[in-house]
Amino acid sequence: MITKNLIKFALLFCLIGLTACDNKLNPGFDPDDYEPIVPPEPVRTMDAMASGERVVLSGASLTDITLKWTPTEAHGNTVYRYEVLIDTIGGDFTKPVETVFSDNNGLEPQLTLTHYQANTIGKLAKFRCNTNGTLRWKVRAYCGLDQALSSLEGYFVIFMMDGIDDLPTETEPVYITGVGTEDNGDEAEAQQMLRQNDGIYQTFTQLKAEQPFVFMSTVGGRKCYYYVDDNGVLRERNNDEDYTITVPKSGIYRITINMGEQTISYDEIGEVYLYNHSGGYKKTFDYLGQGKWGVKNYTAQKKKEDWAGSGETRHSFKMEINGTTYRWGHKDRDKGQPNLSTDKSYYNLYQLALCTDPWDYSFRFCDELLQWGEIQGNIFYATVKTDVTLYFNAEFGTYTHRWVASETNKD
Repeated sequence: MITKNLIKFALLFCLIGLTACDNKLNPGFDPDDYEPIVPPEPVRTMDAMASGERVVLSGASLTDITLKWTPTEAHGNTVYRYEVLIDTIGGDFTKPVETVFSDNNGLEPQLTLTHYQANTIGKLAKFRCNTNGTLRWKVRAYCGLDQALSSLEGYFVIFMMDGIDDLPTETEPVYITGVGTEDNGDEAEAQQMLRQNDGIYQTFTQLKAEQPFVFMSTVGGRKCYYYVDDNGVLRERNNDEDYTITVPKSGIYRITINMGEQTISYDEIGEVYLYNHSGGYKKTFDYLGQGKWGVKNYTAQKKKEDWAGSGETRHSFKMEINGTTYRWGHKDRDKGQPNLSTDKSYYNLYQLALCTDPWDYSFRFCDELLQWGEIQGNIFYATVKTDVTLYFNAEFGTYTHRWVASETNKD
């Protein structure tokens, strides 16, 4: 009995000791031991790019644009971060054009922008190229969920970089139109240009000397016109402008525009003809308008050769461009003979380099269409007359040509 009582007394003593230790190790929460989180005060002083400074934006500039402000009052070791809200005249900063952290992930009391970044913000603000636009800005200081927006605001002016605002997409065609073109100023008859790549368009067309023309597209539902200024730079017309383009000499031209690089090139087109490599046979084509050349009631011919007893049919098309004669041929170096069921892509035209072997990248006649007659003095003549048309326009989405039996074959 004495032993059990002693055991109970010892256990009680241990519990009291443990309780005393717990009280000593966990004194509880003492607010004096912690630094309170103090909500930030709003920024009250704008120091740079805040009083209407003007910057002409340039891609070649090595000087950045720096917005500066006096940091909010610090409290102990509390760390505040900053965001810059950028808006336009008339905006209330509830839906700013752009919101961006200040330098060093929001820790610095300044925001550094490159000219390209400022130009991008200007585009978001819908400023037009080569025009002035005013940007307003405020600073939001925050710590955790607490934040304070400056009541003051700064503003500065940017002159937007050179460029074209309304660039047509792949589904928005570009046309050439005007009194100086083949449509005589009737936009409903404007000639569509062939899209070569993003922002690059080309057309073959006839122009009148010193008569105006422009390029035209509908971008996002808005009719847009493009012209070339006195420095040869391709530009977009503003709503209150009527700039046009002219050429000093009437003729047929290949015109290429690059909207991204704002360039234009003109190539004067001379004679266009079909050329048989074997025998050197040549057939000149007439210009039909709208970027098409053709010949009607053509009697094709082919020459017998040692390696081609039934006649050598390889041929291509030649075009004089700025006084130099270029070949237009097949995309493959040695393509077989077509028939009436051959895919039309066989007839697509590709401009060949001047050094290309004259036999390579040639087309071959379609015997099934032409129906060759008996040999006459080493020459075979087609019994079916054909109309041959070269399409240097956007009608088929690529430059190409077609052979069809002439109507005269019905006589």
